[in-house]
Amino acid sequence: MKNHIDDIFKKLKPQIYDDFRSIVNINSFSSNMDGIEKVSSKLVEIGEKLDIPLKRVYSSKKTRPHLMYGQDKEKDYFAFIGHFDTVHSLLSDFQTMEEAGDLLKGPGTNDMKSGLIVSLYSFYILKKLYPNRDLPFKVFFNSDEELGSIDSQEIIENQFKGALGAFIFEPGRPNGEIVTQRKGIAGLNIEIIGKPAHSGVEPWEGTNSILAACEIIQKLEALNDYEKGIIVGCNEINGGVARNVVPAYTKIVVDVRFATTTQQKQLFKDIKNILNSKTSVGAEIKYDLYVNRPPLEKTKESERLANLYMKTAKELGINCEEIATGGGSDGNFLSAIGIPVVDGVGAVGNNSHTKKEFIYKESLIYRIKIFVLFMSKLLNKKFKE
Repeated sequence: MKNHIDDIFKKLKPQIYDDFRSIVNINSFSSNMDGIEKVSSKLVEIGEKLDIPLKRVYSSKKTRPHLMYGQDKEKDYFAFIGHFDTVHSLLSDFQTMEEAGDLLKGPGTNDMKSGLIVSLYSFYILKKLYPNRDLPFKVFFNSDEELGSIDSQEIIENQFKGALGAFIFEPGRPNGEIVTQRKGIAGLNIEIIGKPAHSGVEPWEGTNSILAACEIIQKLEALNDYEKGIIVGCNEINGGVARNVVPAYTKIVVDVRFATTTQQKQLFKDIKNILNSKTSVGAEIKYDLYVNRPPLEKTKESERLANLYMKTAKELGINCEEIATGGGSDGNFLSAIGIPVVDGVGAVGNNSHTKKEFIYKESLIYRIKIFVLFMSKLLNKKFKE
C-alpha cells in the first residue's frame, strides 16, 4: 500500500501545493464575509476536482456559510473537522504565501488552511485505494472557529452525534505532536457598582469600586492551580473616571480554563461563592459566567485512536507524540457529546496568529501519508466487521 500511495503522490504533489497556495492567498478573516464567500467557493471547487462534493450549510441563524460533505450520514462514520477563517484582517500587510527555504509562510498556513488540504487530499487518496466503497466519512469546515464557533456550534453538535471518531485538522504542535486533551474555556465578566463622591471633600460618602475589585481579584487568583490545569486569569480591568472622584464603577474580564468537567463544576461553584459574598466596602456585584468551550478529555477510545495514529507515523519513520494544550478547538464540542477525538492531525508549523506564521513544506505531504495509512487501518477493520 505504501508504494501505491507514493505513486499517487508523484502526480499529486504539485497540485497539492497549488491548491494550498490558492486558499492561503484569499483573505478569510472571520469578519471579512466577502473573503469567507470566496474561500468557501474555492474549497468547493477543489472538492469538485477531487470528487468530494462540499455543500454550503447554514445554522438556524442563516448568517454565514459553512461547508459539509456527507450530510445524509447519520451513524457509523468518521468526522473530518476544520475551519477556513483566519485572524489576519484586510488591514494587515500579511496577505499572501511565500516560500522561504523549507517553510511556507502566510496567513492561515498553520492555522489552519493546511489542515483543510490534508483532510481533502487524504480523503481523495483513500477513494483511490478503496475505489468500490462508499467511504464512511463526513466532512465539516466552518467559517467562525476563530470567533468561538458561535454560529457553527449548533451544526457540530447536531450533525455529528453518530460519529465513530472525530479528527480535527488543526495543526500539529511545533514538534509534530497530536493533541489528545484541551482545556475547557469559560468567560467571566464582573461589574462592580459603588457610589461616587468627591475624593478630596468627602471620600467617606463614596463606595470605591476599585477597592472592591482588588479584593475580588485576589480571591479569584487564589483559585489558580496550574499543575491541575486550572487557570483563572483576571486579565482586564477598567474603572474610575477622574483622579478626584471615588470610582463608582469597575469592570473585570476574566479568562477561566479547566481540564475536566468535574473541575469545571467545582470551579464554577467556588467562583460564584466569591462573587455572591459581600466585599469589605459594600459594593454591588453583578456577573456573567458562561462556558465558551467544554474540555476535550481523553477517553479509552480516543487514546486507542491516538496510539494507532502515532504508531502509523513511526512506521513511516516519523516521530509523533501526544500533548495536552490550553487552547480550544471544535474538538471540544465533539468530546463533550461523547465522540472520541484526535486533534492536531493537520500539517506542522508554528507562530499561529502572528505575521511569522508558517508550516514546514514537507509536512503537508507526510501528514497526508500518515493520515491515509492510519485511516486505511481503521477502514480495513470496519470493512471486515
